[in-house]
Amino acid sequence: MIDALLYSVRDAIRAAGFNYGHAECEIMDDGKPSPRFGNYFVSVHGGKSRPALANIRNLDEYFDFNVTLTARVIGPLDRVGDQQIARNIARVPLGQRQGFNAKLEQLKVFIHSNWVITVLQGQKPPSANDNLAAWAADSSPVYGFVEPARWASSELPTLVDGRWTGDDPDQEGFAIKAQLSFIGARRMQPQTASVGVFQ
Repeated sequence: MIDALLYSVRDAIRAAGFNYGHAECEIMDDGKPSPRFGNYFVSVHGGKSRPALANIRNLDEYFDFNVTLTARVIGPLDRVGDQQIARNIARVPLGQRQGFNAKLEQLKVFIHSNWVITVLQGQKPPSANDNLAAWAADSSPVYGFVEPARWASSELPTLVDGRWTGDDPDQEGFAIKAQLSFIGARRMQPQTASVGVFQ
């Protein structure tokens, strides 16, 4: 289940027009970027799964995931705050701002409670439910997601050294990173479901 969700989040971010293509956005095992990324990287990675409170008659569960944004530090460390983290021009629309905080906010607003990413079927790129249906081995019923995930928390941007990016830590390369956490992508399967790929 979580795989279908992670792929749909990754593909949606790549297709959103935020300039995160195949080299800038990928599913990772944690928040760290791919070692060969350019200036920005979006890591999509899993979180907890848990049952709903009323998980008695139906399989009723919630899935969480995280999105971590990493940016290479370009310029002197004493100017990271105003030149990279909070680099915003008030008259420029949010989608065109270049600061780290603005890019983080853009991802948060895009993913939060996005039914197209998780629930709605027939989407391009595929939703999580589209992925589940496509990955089913036969025509058995697939019991997918009924509610999208919602934003739960954001880390403050943190300065990290080359160990985070996979670079040589002795080369004095730095990056900024922050994690967005999303919770509660809900999946339900009725107790009467005796067939299907996810029984």
